[in-house]
Amino acid sequence: MNKKQLIQSMAKKMDTSQVETKQHLEQILRVIHQGLAEGEKIYIPQFGTFELRFYLPKTGRNPQTGEAMEIAGFNQPSFKASPALKALIND
Repeated sequence: MNKKQLIQSMAKKMDTSQVETKQHLEQILRVIHQGLAEGEKIYIPQFGTFELRFYLPKTGRNPQTGEAMEIAGFNQPSFKASPALKALIND
């Protein structure tokens, strides 16, 4: 399912227009993006948790030259599904 299909499905179930539903979905995504950018953990009961995981700097190698290079540390967004969501998917 892509974003357009998600909006269509949500609009049908909520009995609203696709334009209005798209605005609501965009707002939800903006809040999640902003929260992650500020380093917050976002917990949605019965769904899961969005959070940032920091990966430490490390030394890597250029595969073409074999030269060692430093890879900077970085934050990676992560999602962990709740037990309820896992149970729903696996049943």
